[in-house]
Amino acid sequence: MNILAVYGSPNKHGNTATVTDAILTGLCKKNQVDRVYLYDKVFHDCLACEEAKEFHKEKYCQFDDDFTRELIPLINTADLIIISSPVWFGQITGTLKTFIDRWYTYIEDDFNIRILPGKKFITITSSAAPDDVFKSVSDYLNYWLTTFFKMEQIGSFHFGSMYESGLLKVDSQIVIDATNLGNSL
Repeated sequence: MNILAVYGSPNKHGNTATVTDAILTGLCKKNQVDRVYLYDKVFHDCLACEEAKEFHKEKYCQFDDDFTRELIPLINTADLIIISSPVWFGQITGTLKTFIDRWYTYIEDDFNIRILPGKKFITITSSAAPDDVFKSVSDYLNYWLTTFFKMEQIGSFHFGSMYESGLLKVDSQIVIDATNLGNSL
């Protein structure tokens, strides 16, 4: 199985990265894993340009950037995509939002989705607020990935009260649960 782990935080050792890495602990032993730290990539905002409909079929996008050169091939070949992000100002990070906006390339003229339907995904979000305050951010991601992009959700983690980076330890219940999920796949 090809796995793509998308880290939507600039902190490579933060709380969402810890949970993502816990899932990957079991998966790395038996699968191909590609880790993408979005803050290390350079890609443009989506313009939702109408001429893109032609580009989508041949080049995927009018831009020649890290998204088209590196990320699209990884998305296209992934069987499982893990997407993680801290909550900033009540939403996923802007860089992760731009990454998802660029998925416009997978939308056909009739709003059918190509390549993505049937791919599996896991989402991970965390915030400084109590657990339930920003659960809607996970719900937002899960809705768009399942309902619109026709992907299959196999896991979702949202946790709060993360006032600073690095609060999660290997014996934290969320890390244990994430490790168990990775081992079960």
